[in-house]
Amino acid sequence: MKTLKVLTIVAITGLIGTVAANACPLAGENNAMCQKQEKCEKQNKCQKDKKYNRGEMKEIYKKLDLTPEQQSAMQAHRKSMREQRQAKRAQMHGERGMAGMSKFVTVNGFDKEGFIAMATQRSQDRIEMHANMFENKINILTEEQRVKLTSLIQEKQK
Repeated sequence: MKTLKVLTIVAITGLIGTVAANACPLAGENNAMCQKQEKCEKQNKCQKDKKYNRGEMKEIYKKLDLTPEQQSAMQAHRKSMREQRQAKRAQMHGERGMAGMSKFVTVNGFDKEGFIAMATQRSQDRIEMHANMFENKINILTEEQRVKLTSLIQEKQK
């Protein structure tokens, strides 16, 4: 019984300490914001910006006046890319978590080089997939549309 009381007191003290350490000060007269709230707002803004940029590219492609054949080719390309991503995701699903880490953790220690090589390869695959996707989209366009695309992208950067 005494052990139960001690454990309860320790758990409550730990909980109170955790809450106190993570609590933000009340917004006073100057509406001060704690660092954690600022960080969350920055992350949300970045995520919104990514979605906004995606919308910008859609807007640019709409301005290119694609023919119905080009639109169907773009759709087919998106569908094939989606299928490739899903197949790759299914393949990598078995390598997640502890199953993936078991390749690198042995009795002798951690295979840092192998882990870095695997992570680098995954990043390289992702980059290559994005480059292929954009290259295929560019190949669907006519020469005039490519010129217009270039000028629209440069205009958006200003």
